[in-house]
Amino acid sequence: MAKCAITVLIAMTLLAGCKASPDKSGGAAVVEAAPPVYSEPPTLDPGLSVEQAYAAIPHRRTIWADSESSVPSQEKAYLTVMFRVLDQAVAVRVASLQNFSNQRFDDPDTDAEFDRLITFVRGMPIPKALSAYHKDILDGLSGQRQFFQDWKSARGGFAYAQQIGNHPGVRSSSAALRAAYNELMARYPGEAQANKDAFFDYHCALDFL
Repeated sequence: MAKCAITVLIAMTLLAGCKASPDKSGGAAVVEAAPPVYSEPPTLDPGLSVEQAYAAIPHRRTIWADSESSVPSQEKAYLTVMFRVLDQAVAVRVASLQNFSNQRFDDPDTDAEFDRLITFVRGMPIPKALSAYHKDILDGLSGQRQFFQDWKSARGGFAYAQQIGNHPGVRSSSAALRAAYNELMARYPGEAQANKDAFFDYHCALDFL
Protein backbone atom coordinates (compact mmCIF):
# COMPACT_ATOMS: atom_id res chain seq x y z
CA MET A 1 0.00 0.00 0.00
CA ALA A 2 1.22 3.54 -0.67
CA LYS A 3 2.59 5.46 2.27
CA CYS A 4 1.06 8.77 3.23
CA ALA A 5 1.41 11.44 5.85
CA ILE A 6 -1.31 12.05 8.39
CA THR A 7 -1.31 15.39 10.15
CA VAL A 8 -2.66 15.31 13.68
CA LEU A 9 -0.95 18.33 15.27
CA ILE A 10 2.41 16.87 14.17
CA ALA A 11 3.49 14.88 11.09
CA MET A 12 3.82 11.13 11.55
CA THR A 13 5.02 8.48 9.14
CA LEU A 14 3.33 5.10 9.55
CA LEU A 15 5.95 2.35 9.48
CA ALA A 16 3.71 -0.26 7.85
CA GLY A 17 2.31 2.12 5.25
CA CYS A 18 -1.32 3.09 4.96
CA LYS A 19 -3.99 4.52 2.74
CA ALA A 20 -5.85 7.42 4.27
CA SER A 21 -8.55 9.75 3.04
CA PRO A 22 -9.18 13.06 4.78
CA ASP A 23 -12.52 13.59 6.47
CA LYS A 24 -14.12 16.57 4.75
CA SER A 25 -15.99 17.37 7.93
CA GLY A 26 -12.71 18.05 9.72
CA GLY A 27 -12.72 14.83 11.72
CA ALA A 28 -9.95 12.22 11.95
CA ALA A 29 -8.63 10.58 8.77
CA VAL A 30 -9.78 7.07 7.94
CA VAL A 31 -6.78 4.70 7.87
CA GLU A 32 -6.79 1.25 6.27
CA ALA A 33 -5.53 -1.43 8.61
CA ALA A 34 -1.99 -2.66 8.05
CA PRO A 35 -1.62 -6.23 6.74
CA PRO A 36 -1.15 -8.91 9.40
CA VAL A 37 2.33 -10.05 10.26
CA TYR A 38 2.96 -13.69 9.36
CA SER A 39 5.49 -15.82 11.18
CA GLU A 40 7.70 -18.30 9.38
CA PRO A 41 6.29 -21.82 9.00
CA PRO A 42 7.90 -24.62 10.99
CA THR A 43 11.07 -26.03 9.46
CA LEU A 44 10.75 -29.80 9.42
CA ASP A 45 13.36 -32.52 9.07
CA PRO A 46 11.68 -35.46 7.33
CA GLY A 47 14.95 -36.77 5.97
CA LEU A 48 14.70 -35.03 2.59
CA SER A 49 15.19 -31.40 1.69
CA VAL A 50 12.51 -29.68 -0.35
CA GLU A 51 14.80 -29.78 -3.39
CA GLN A 52 15.48 -33.51 -2.92
CA ALA A 53 11.77 -34.22 -2.55
CA TYR A 54 10.88 -32.51 -5.83
CA ALA A 55 13.74 -34.33 -7.57
CA ALA A 56 12.60 -37.69 -6.18
CA ILE A 57 9.02 -37.44 -7.50
CA PRO A 58 10.26 -36.04 -10.01
CA HIS A 59 8.42 -32.76 -10.42
CA ARG A 60 9.26 -29.33 -11.75
CA ARG A 61 9.62 -26.69 -9.04
CA THR A 62 8.75 -23.09 -9.85
CA ILE A 63 9.12 -20.57 -7.04
CA TRP A 64 6.46 -17.87 -6.90
CA ALA A 65 8.01 -14.42 -7.43
CA ASP A 66 6.03 -12.20 -5.09
CA SER A 67 8.05 -9.15 -6.17
CA GLU A 68 6.64 -9.57 -9.69
CA SER A 69 3.08 -10.29 -8.58
CA SER A 70 0.04 -8.04 -8.87
CA VAL A 71 -1.71 -9.84 -5.98
CA PRO A 72 -2.96 -7.38 -3.29
CA SER A 73 -0.49 -6.94 -0.43
CA GLN A 74 -2.44 -8.77 2.31
CA GLU A 75 -3.09 -11.75 0.06
CA LYS A 76 0.50 -11.68 -1.18
CA ALA A 77 1.87 -11.89 2.39
CA TYR A 78 -0.41 -14.84 3.08
CA LEU A 79 0.47 -16.73 -0.09
CA THR A 80 4.20 -16.21 0.38
CA VAL A 81 4.02 -18.09 3.68
CA MET A 82 1.50 -20.67 2.51
CA PHE A 83 3.70 -21.69 -0.40
CA ARG A 84 6.54 -22.36 2.05
CA VAL A 85 4.15 -24.57 4.00
CA LEU A 86 3.30 -26.50 0.85
CA ASP A 87 6.98 -27.02 0.07
CA GLN A 88 7.53 -28.44 3.56
CA ALA A 89 4.51 -30.70 3.10
CA VAL A 90 5.92 -32.02 -0.19
CA ALA A 91 9.12 -33.02 1.62
CA VAL A 92 7.14 -34.80 4.36
CA ARG A 93 4.91 -36.60 1.85
CA VAL A 94 7.76 -37.84 -0.35
CA ALA A 95 10.01 -38.88 2.55
CA SER A 96 7.14 -40.67 4.29
CA LEU A 97 6.14 -42.53 1.15
CA GLN A 98 9.72 -43.71 0.67
CA ASN A 99 10.02 -44.82 4.29
CA PHE A 100 6.64 -46.53 4.54
CA SER A 101 7.19 -48.35 1.25
CA ASN A 102 10.31 -49.82 2.83
CA GLN A 103 8.53 -50.72 6.09
CA ARG A 104 10.16 -47.89 8.04
CA PHE A 105 7.21 -46.48 9.97
CA ASP A 106 8.77 -44.56 12.83
CA ASP A 107 11.42 -42.34 11.28
CA PRO A 108 10.46 -39.60 10.75
CA ASP A 109 7.36 -39.14 12.89
CA THR A 110 5.03 -38.41 10.00
CA ASP A 111 1.99 -37.78 12.22
CA ALA A 112 3.85 -35.11 14.18
CA GLU A 113 5.24 -33.48 11.04
CA PHE A 114 1.80 -33.11 9.44
CA ASP A 115 0.32 -32.00 12.77
CA ARG A 116 2.88 -29.18 13.03
CA LEU A 117 2.01 -27.94 9.56
CA ILE A 118 -1.75 -28.21 10.14
CA THR A 119 -1.51 -26.40 13.49
CA PHE A 120 0.51 -23.61 11.90
CA VAL A 121 -1.95 -23.18 9.02
CA ARG A 122 -4.90 -23.11 11.41
CA GLY A 123 -3.24 -20.24 13.27
CA MET A 124 -2.55 -18.11 10.18
CA PRO A 125 -4.51 -14.88 9.65
CA ILE A 126 -6.73 -15.51 6.64
CA PRO A 127 -7.50 -12.84 4.04
CA LYS A 128 -11.24 -12.85 3.47
CA ALA A 129 -10.78 -13.41 -0.26
CA LEU A 130 -8.80 -16.61 0.38
CA SER A 131 -10.95 -18.25 3.05
CA ALA A 132 -12.12 -21.03 0.70
CA TYR A 133 -8.55 -21.58 -0.46
CA HIS A 134 -7.39 -21.82 3.14
CA LYS A 135 -9.98 -24.48 3.93
CA ASP A 136 -8.94 -26.48 0.88
CA ILE A 137 -5.30 -26.45 1.98
CA LEU A 138 -6.27 -27.70 5.44
CA ASP A 139 -8.39 -30.43 3.86
CA GLY A 140 -5.49 -31.40 1.60
CA LEU A 141 -3.04 -31.69 4.49
CA SER A 142 -5.54 -33.52 6.70
CA GLY A 143 -6.31 -36.12 4.03
CA GLN A 144 -2.64 -36.92 3.62
CA ARG A 145 -2.11 -37.15 7.36
CA GLN A 146 -5.01 -39.64 7.54
CA PHE A 147 -3.48 -41.74 4.77
CA PHE A 148 -0.16 -42.08 6.56
CA GLN A 149 -1.83 -42.61 9.94
CA ASP A 150 -3.81 -45.51 8.49
CA TRP A 151 -0.73 -46.99 6.87
CA LYS A 152 1.31 -46.69 10.03
CA SER A 153 -1.45 -48.37 12.03
CA ALA A 154 -1.83 -51.27 9.59
CA ARG A 155 1.87 -51.47 8.68
CA GLY A 156 2.48 -54.45 6.43
CA GLY A 157 -1.22 -55.20 6.23
CA PHE A 158 -2.16 -51.86 4.70
CA ALA A 159 -4.62 -52.59 1.90
CA TYR A 160 -3.86 -49.39 -0.01
CA ALA A 161 -0.07 -49.72 -0.19
CA GLN A 162 -0.30 -50.75 -3.85
CA GLN A 163 -3.51 -48.83 -4.54
CA ILE A 164 -2.77 -45.43 -3.07
CA GLY A 165 -5.27 -43.65 -5.29
CA ASN A 166 -8.17 -45.60 -3.79
CA HIS A 167 -7.59 -44.42 -0.22
CA PRO A 168 -10.32 -41.96 0.89
CA GLY A 169 -7.79 -39.57 2.43
CA VAL A 170 -5.71 -39.47 -0.74
CA ARG A 171 -8.79 -38.87 -2.88
CA SER A 172 -10.14 -36.09 -0.66
CA SER A 173 -6.69 -34.49 -0.44
CA SER A 174 -6.30 -34.55 -4.21
CA ALA A 175 -9.71 -32.95 -4.75
CA ALA A 176 -8.95 -30.21 -2.21
CA LEU A 177 -5.53 -29.39 -3.69
CA ARG A 178 -6.96 -29.19 -7.20
CA ALA A 179 -9.72 -26.90 -5.96
CA ALA A 180 -7.13 -24.71 -4.23
CA TYR A 181 -5.13 -24.37 -7.44
CA ASN A 182 -8.24 -23.53 -9.46
CA GLU A 183 -9.20 -20.85 -6.95
CA LEU A 184 -5.86 -19.09 -7.36
CA MET A 185 -6.03 -19.29 -11.15
CA ALA A 186 -9.54 -17.84 -11.15
CA ARG A 187 -8.74 -15.07 -8.70
CA TYR A 188 -5.43 -13.96 -10.20
CA PRO A 189 -5.76 -14.28 -13.99
CA GLY A 190 -3.34 -11.40 -14.51
CA GLU A 191 -0.34 -13.14 -12.96
CA ALA A 192 2.69 -13.69 -15.19
CA GLN A 193 2.99 -17.18 -16.66
CA ALA A 194 5.91 -18.06 -14.38
CA ASN A 195 3.79 -17.32 -11.32
CA LYS A 196 0.90 -19.33 -12.76
CA ASP A 197 3.35 -22.19 -13.23
CA ALA A 198 4.28 -21.82 -9.57
CA PHE A 199 0.59 -22.03 -8.56
CA PHE A 200 0.42 -25.34 -10.40
CA ASP A 201 3.68 -26.79 -9.10
CA TYR A 202 3.08 -26.16 -5.39
CA HIS A 203 -0.26 -27.96 -5.43
CA CYS A 204 0.51 -30.64 -7.98
CA ALA A 205 3.76 -31.72 -6.29
CA LEU A 206 1.86 -32.28 -3.04
CA ASP A 207 -0.94 -34.18 -4.76
CA PHE A 208 -0.59 -37.98 -4.84
CA LEU A 209 -2.72 -38.31 -7.98
